[in-house]
Amino acid sequence: LAGEDLVRYLLHRWRYEVFVPCNPNSKCDFAVKNGSKWTAIQVKTTETADRIIVKKSGANKVLGHCMVQKSWQSYDKEDFEFLFIVKFPKIYVVPHKIIEKQGLKLEDYEDFSYDLNDPETYNNPPNL
Repeated sequence: LAGEDLVRYLLHRWRYEVFVPCNPNSKCDFAVKNGSKWTAIQVKTTETADRIIVKKSGANKVLGHCMVQKSWQSYDKEDFEFLFIVKFPKIYVVPHKIIEKQGLKLEDYEDFSYDLNDPETYNNPPNL
């Protein structure tokens, strides 16, 4: 949740209207409004890894009497338009349309990063 809070803070600083879905099973974490346009956003957070796996949890499968296995599903193109990856102090804003694999190396997306320690980050928002 800390990563989602950082993203929400940054979006507010960029003057986007942020809406959180009421349904916890929603396909996106936030919807932002810019003028009359709505954009769906998914947030993934890591503290140490330099790679993110872009999958959502699916239904739990019961194996035997007590064992439960969580299933994972790939996101569809219509699930969200931007992936926000949080690895403090950076937030990467990656358009879903350029994601080719489920595993993303952060070093490949430095052009999409915003450093929260850089004051210019708050003056140069992406066009969502």
